[in-house]
Amino acid sequence: MRRPMGALAGLAAGLALALVLGLGPGLFPGLGAAPAAAADGETQAAYLAGQLREDPVYVSDQVPREVPRSAAGEFARVAERTGVPTYVLVLPNAPTFAEQLLAAVHDRLGEDGLYVLVDAGTSWIDATSYGVDVPIRDAQSVTTFELPYDAWPIESFEHFAEALTDDDVAQRARAAREKYGSGPDGQSPTARPEPLHRTPSAEEPESTDEVSVTDRKNQNFLTGISLAGLPLLILLVGAYVRRLRRLPYGGGRGRS
Repeated sequence: MRRPMGALAGLAAGLALALVLGLGPGLFPGLGAAPAAAADGETQAAYLAGQLREDPVYVSDQVPREVPRSAAGEFARVAERTGVPTYVLVLPNAPTFAEQLLAAVHDRLGEDGLYVLVDAGTSWIDATSYGVDVPIRDAQSVTTFELPYDAWPIESFEHFAEALTDDDVAQRARAAREKYGSGPDGQSPTARPEPLHRTPSAEEPESTDEVSVTDRKNQNFLTGISLAGLPLLILLVGAYVRRLRRLPYGGGRGRS
């Protein structure tokens, strides 16, 4: 009896294994996720390396509002300020493992230099270098802490390139971390950078003359009332005139 039971058990185990292998990706998505993600990463790296081989600055066509393709020349001019061969990728979303992607792109491109990835959505900078000595980490800290939240991607890259060539970028990075980083409790910032694209507040005049915002609003209100009331006044006067025409003349009453 043990042999038939063992055979049945083996057959059941084989069927279960076949079921898992056949339906595994559907029942357990994680089984095939890693190889698929790796393949996608390889394909993306190969594509980006091909783009950089044609032009050292690649701007994705998926971010036309944040960074139009025509801005590639501006990124190229900023890249020249780094003093080393620089390859720039402006992508819609920086991947979680940005440095690994840059490493894969470098392996396929085969050129030493500074590799920079700019997140068009958040203006975040990731960078790595091969064969050149540049203070990437300090420049990243300066850019991260000194720039306000509303910085545009090109402004973030300009700040990064400027910090990269600063003679005392390490001290500057420490000062930025102390000022804009963690406060006494280790969490709250002690200060915030001023926004770069600030709109006038309600207390500020909208122009250089002496008219305040409140006065301007009052003027607009009176202008609106005048424009809305004028047609109404014309209608009332017209109705009154028509009513007078319908009334008999006072001098004609009682005449035979």
